[in-house]
Amino acid sequence: MGKLEIIEGITILVSNNVIGDKQAENRFKGFRGELFLENYITEKYPFYKQLEGGIIISKNSTDTSLDNSIYITIIPKENLDEDYKNIYCSLAKLGFEKMFLVAYTNANWTKTPVMFFENETIQLWVPEMEIYEFKTESGNFKTTSNTTTVITSLFNSVEKRGKNIFPIEQSTTDMFTENMIQFSEIQLLKIYMNRLFLDGLIGFGKEKGKLSDIDQILKRPSGEFKLIEIKEKDLPKKATKGFGLDVPRLKDMIRITTETKLEYHLVIREINNQTDRKLVGWKHIKIRDFANNVNWEEEIKGGTGMRSLNTYNPTLICPYRLFNDL
Repeated sequence: MGKLEIIEGITILVSNNVIGDKQAENRFKGFRGELFLENYITEKYPFYKQLEGGIIISKNSTDTSLDNSIYITIIPKENLDEDYKNIYCSLAKLGFEKMFLVAYTNANWTKTPVMFFENETIQLWVPEMEIYEFKTESGNFKTTSNTTTVITSLFNSVEKRGKNIFPIEQSTTDMFTENMIQFSEIQLLKIYMNRLFLDGLIGFGKEKGKLSDIDQILKRPSGEFKLIEIKEKDLPKKATKGFGLDVPRLKDMIRITTETKLEYHLVIREINNQTDRKLVGWKHIKIRDFANNVNWEEEIKGGTGMRSLNTYNPTLICPYRLFNDL
């Protein structure tokens, strides 16, 4: 697939799995921030090894993504190496019900039915892939049947798959295309493959609880792994000068770093405002330091994110002065 075809596929997947235009826009902005960070690390810190983070899907919890959960990492087949086994050994301490590693090839793509609606079936390109299950008892990966049903069958199908409630504006998809065309085909495929599972094969078509992910994992020359959460933000105009995280997400990140002993960092791609979105600089903070320097009694209403406009999103702000330059 070429760049435009990959971007179109991402757009179709996301547009059919969010409730409206604002949520699609927020999702698209998140992809851009992740890829900008990948390029920045490659340029400024080439001695860091960049590894793919994984998807966390609770089967039934609406409070946390970490209870009764499935963990999935999706990577190009050529990126398979021992580091993922070491990462999974640490993450297994969270007690996931199942842990999978999906390795895909950029070849043998077939047009396959992915989304099933009442009067419409959406077909998308699906590559050849190998699916491994991590066995905590042995600390090794075991080859599965290599069909996606080994993962999707863990979730009950809904009787009738939902669609977005509000239409996605053409200006939103145009903005997404204009922003993403600058990235490489390999980078775009990573986004596409993650959305193929999250939005296409699972998405609104399956019963599930809370979802989250690990945006990126870095390996230092010393061998230490660092988990990365990336956000693209400008400074708030009314609240405390600083950057925020929604409370449930923050609690999950604290739990991950506490139970796995893997250090979690929040990386901010600071922009001037929400309209121009020009780069100001890169900031970062350890999640432990973030949590220790917020007032847990002073929650504010956060942004929409993936939620309805009318829902409450409790957010905590950490002072700007505590963030370090990246």
